[in-house]
Amino acid sequence: MSQLDKPSQWATGADAPTEKQKGFISTLAASKNVDVNPDSLNKSEASLKINELKDAPTQNANATAGQPIQNPDTWTTGDDKATGKQMGYVAVMAKQAGESVPSEMGKTDASKKIEELKEKTGM
Repeated sequence: MSQLDKPSQWATGADAPTEKQKGFISTLAASKNVDVNPDSLNKSEASLKINELKDAPTQNANATAGQPIQNPDTWTTGDDKATGKQMGYVAVMAKQAGESVPSEMGKTDASKKIEELKEKTGM
C-alpha cells in the first residue's frame, strides 16, 4: 500500500480541499442524495469522502454534473487531442441534437462543445 492510499499521512492532508475535490464531492453527493459540505473537510478527509461516495449506491440518477471545475481556456493541455471519453460524449450528444459529429477536436474545444450540447439536449 502506497502513501497515496493513506490520505491521513499526506504532508498536505490537513490543508483545505482542492477545488477539484470540492467539485467532485458536490457532484457525487447530488447523485447519492447526500448532504455534504466540502468546505468543512480538509484534503485528507475530502479524499476519504470521495471514496466513500463513489462506493455508495446512486440514489438520484437524474442528478446533473456541475460546471467544469476549471476554465478549459486555461488548460495547459487544451490543444492536445480530445480524450476518447470526451469524443464519446460529443458524439452521443451531437447525434441527439441532430448535429454532425466532428472527427477531431482538442481537449478545450471538446469541453466547450460538451457544455454547449448539454444545454441544447438537456443532458
